[in-house]
Amino acid sequence: MDEIFEAALLFWLPFAFIPLGFWISQLKSSKLFNNFGYSLIIVGLIFVLSSPWTVPESPSSAVGQLLGFIAGPTILVLHGLYKIAYSGNVPVGKLTKRDKNLGFVSLFVGITWLNLMHWWGITPSMDNSVNRYWLVFLPNLLLSLTCFCLAIGIGLLAFGDSRARESRYLFAMASASFIFLLCAMNLDSINLTAIEFREYVWLSVADLLGIFIGAVLAIMSFASVIFVYEKNLPKPVSIEPPTSDELAVVSRVIKNNLGDENS
Repeated sequence: MDEIFEAALLFWLPFAFIPLGFWISQLKSSKLFNNFGYSLIIVGLIFVLSSPWTVPESPSSAVGQLLGFIAGPTILVLHGLYKIAYSGNVPVGKLTKRDKNLGFVSLFVGITWLNLMHWWGITPSMDNSVNRYWLVFLPNLLLSLTCFCLAIGIGLLAFGDSRARESRYLFAMASASFIFLLCAMNLDSINLTAIEFREYVWLSVADLLGIFIGAVLAIMSFASVIFVYEKNLPKPVSIEPPTSDELAVVSRVIKNNLGDENS
């Protein structure tokens, strides 16, 4: 079988099953469609994660290998952030202290796991070299965590009610991510030099800056379109005041429903 056809059949087609299955699973009209959507997601994930064995010669298998490596620590980090953020003074869906402690444990295990993947010999590698997608993922993750936790922490202080403790937790998480990033930029690991990692960090900074600028421009464009559209709308036509007959009808309806004050 042709290598390109194998990659399309055993990787890209199952990869497309994941968003398609998620979309189908959100259809509330039929439970059968929901189950079918979840089944598509599971089948797609199985094929994508097994791509290092099903299509080992294809460059696409590096994506499947990376997803298999980062699924655990990424889920733990996101789970920990959720538990910590919603264990404070929130009006709806407040979590318990036990959930908050579980969030700290998940966060610690996830960050430690990522540290071990970078500094020890369990870095995602293919063909005796570091997985190139890992070199893109890790700097973007650390930079995103730093910026996200810092922004949410400032938001909790500015707009939250008695959320100072949770904001301190998020500031600590932002500091830990940034320290991890600085260490990786200045200290060699077993499989990667600091110079190589710094190159990918600057590329990640450019990526995130481009995403931010693009998002700002998209919001400004959308707001400009709405502003111009509403500005060009004709002024609403003023209606005539009610006549005495209309006022009499209204008074009669009010009296029939609420009664006469003098009665």
